[in-house]
Parts: sequence; C-alpha cells; structure tokens
Amino acid sequence: MNSSIDKDMSGLLLRKTVSDVTGEMNKLGKELETNVELDDELLQAAECECCGLKEECTKEYITNIRNSHSGKWVCGLCSEVVKERLKHEPIITIEEAVSTHRNFCQEFNSTTRLNPKLSLACAMRNIAKKSGEKRRNNSSSSKMITRSSSCVPRIDYNMK
Repeated sequence: MNSSIDKDMSGLLLRKTVSDVTGEMNKLGKELETNVELDDELLQAAECECCGLKEECTKEYITNIRNSHSGKWVCGLCSEVVKERLKHEPIITIEEAVSTHRNFCQEFNSTTRLNPKLSLACAMRNIAKKSGEKRRNNSSSSKMITRSSSCVPRIDYNMK
C-alpha cells in the first residue's frame, strides 16, 4: 500500500491511501480489453435463415453448421426442429426439411406475431376441430354401451 500525507486548509493531517490492487485491476482491465478486441475478430454475426435469430459465433462453427444444413446457417433451436422432421419423415432431404421449417417460421412471423389474439382463436378452432374428428373416429370404431328398453336392467353391446 502506498500512502501520502497531505495537509488540509485547517492544518490537520490527512492521509491518502492507494491500494496496490487498484493498479493491478487497471492492468487486468487493459488485458481484458485486448482479449475482447481479439474475440471480436474471431466472432462473426450469423443470422438464422429460418427464424431470423442473430448470434455471434466463430467462423469455424458457422462453417460446420452450413456444411451440415446444405449451405444454410440455422440456429440451434431450428436445427433441432429440422432433425425431428428428418426423424419423422425419413423420405425428405435436409434441404426440404430446412425449407419447410423456414416457410413455417415465415408464416408464424407474418400472422401470429402481428395478431396474437387472432392466432390464439385460430389455434383453439383447430384444436376443437381435431378433437371433434377424433371423437367421431373413436365412436365409430369402439363399442357403445347402452341400456335396453325393457324393464329388466341389462346392458346390450351395440356395434355401430
């Protein structure tokens, strides 16, 4: 620790203390600034071609992603969606899977983000429609238990 003694106007002695840590922190701060500048040179901004998300990645990572997705850079989330689509639809190519997901993202951004209340109503309508279709399909293929019209309580199995 460095200290210096100064006199104030009233003649009292004041001590000023400066820590050695401050000097070390200044040196460390300058080193960090140079590291950040070097990192900026290594990092490159990349925009997902499906959803439009922007990330800073190394050039090597960007090249690897583009090579594995037929020349298109996709973010991690979109990449997982493309993988799932390939898993469930094995007859499509990776270009088709990326293109399909990109079209879905563009439709979502142009409708849902612009009017979320309308998209919620449409989603609820689709859920109700699917639920109704599912009930109709299940009722026609399953057994219905009904009561007979006689006084004797018994159950008839009617197949429709």
